[in-house]
Amino acid sequence: MAATANHRTQAARGPGEPATPTQRRNGFGATIQLQHLLVIAAVAAVLSGCRACGARGGLPPAPPPLESSSKGPALHVVDHGEYKAYYDEWGRLARIEQDSNKDGRPDRISHHENGAKVPNLIEIDQDFDGTIDRWEYYDASGKLLRVGASRRGGAPDTWVYRDAQGRDYRREYDDDGDGRPERAEILVNGRVVRTEVDSDRDGQFDRWQEWSGGHLIGEDLDTDADGHPDRHVSYDSRGRPVTLAPAH
Repeated sequence: MAATANHRTQAARGPGEPATPTQRRNGFGATIQLQHLLVIAAVAAVLSGCRACGARGGLPPAPPPLESSSKGPALHVVDHGEYKAYYDEWGRLARIEQDSNKDGRPDRISHHENGAKVPNLIEIDQDFDGTIDRWEYYDASGKLLRVGASRRGGAPDTWVYRDAQGRDYRREYDDDGDGRPERAEILVNGRVVRTEVDSDRDGQFDRWQEWSGGHLIGEDLDTDADGHPDRHVSYDSRGRPVTLAPAH
């Protein structure tokens, strides 16, 4: 079944707590509660209605208070305890923050591009330490496109892409923290069959390696930095290069 924003989300749980039957594991070992994004949609609808709440003797309702941010323009905020909804100057939903454990820090933030009900990005603090450690990216229909995680903390440096059946088909790794992957793995039935490498870290892959049974069997090289392979290397069963020829 395709992972969609209507059926897939993160359920944070404390250490040692077992997963419930309504939860399943993702590629990073975190549990996903299937109903969470439905909650986001419901909260968005409720909080949107609250913008028109209140009476001022026939006058239009006062706008919600503004909250400044160093990361962008000031937004109007509607505070409903566990949930806070933020709206731009045109009244469009920008994001929803949830503080599920009531520690005063949001542990789940959904971002809504141009006021869309379906979020395009959900940031999650899985261990409640105040730092985001999971990033879920969705398309306009709510389909989960990729999941990001951080090995160093602070920003995503690994990404997993999933197909319509929820299987991993591509993994990317940003090893130097510049926001661009230097290495990618292509998987078929859970096994790596191809890798892509940016050996000079210029943002462009220049090595394409073929794998079979965990062994490197061939590699295409881009030696003139034009983005296309121009040399092919074949390897024997021990991983030693045996032939060098023009790439096809």
